[in-house]
Amino acid sequence: MKTQNQFRSPGRKIFMIIFSAMLVLVFAVSSCGNNKKPGSDENMVYTEVDSLPVFAGGDQEIINFLVNNTKYPEEAKKKNITGKIIVRFVVEKDGSVSGAEILKGVDPLLDAEALRVVSSLPKFEKPAKKDGKTVGVYYLVPISFALQ
Repeated sequence: MKTQNQFRSPGRKIFMIIFSAMLVLVFAVSSCGNNKKPGSDENMVYTEVDSLPVFAGGDQEIINFLVNNTKYPEEAKKKNITGKIIVRFVVEKDGSVSGAEILKGVDPLLDAEALRVVSSLPKFEKPAKKDGKTVGVYYLVPISFALQ
């Protein structure tokens, strides 16, 4: 278990990743009643499901993974670029992460790092379920970059 001092190591003092006070890693994205992406039934990506995917260790482990694997780009540090990025990705039927995209960006430097780290997330332990079937689902993750 990491202590607070481990997150304040010299490499981490320059930045920290802040998540909203009301940390919500998954948002049900409403699309005016349509809860699936057009395409064949097997390839549909849902925005509303009966049970959400489960990451091994829960939401706290997703946070830990993002904090421990995000590297603040040097050029962004020099330019004092900060802000909150919203990344959307798909948790596939097998629990893998795909299709990461920026919904709300800050700067191409930080956006690219957010995409990189989200795309490197390990598989979710359990995928989402809809009507008793395993399905792909959209996930939203807010990532804030702040210089100390």
